[in-house]
Amino acid sequence: SAYIHPMHLHGHIFQVLSRDGKPITGSPIFLDTLLVLPGETYDIAFKADNPGLWMFHCHDLHHASAGMDVVVQYAGVTDPYNLKDMSE
Repeated sequence: SAYIHPMHLHGHIFQVLSRDGKPITGSPIFLDTLLVLPGETYDIAFKADNPGLWMFHCHDLHHASAGMDVVVQYAGVTDPYNLKDMSE
């Protein structure tokens, strides 16, 4: 997009594999937050070794609240909260 996105993964670190389709060279880069500038794309990988429900989101909270977030959910892990349907 035309905006800067500081993308943050909770509960894990990730390795940056490529930027704009070009493999990263030199020493491996491990982060929990990556600043994505306008027009950039990245490929990342992480070891799924911390079971739970973890957010991956833009740290510009206006962007996150508008939907720029996702939950990393491990198989067999459920939401511990029991929220009633707000329409009742």
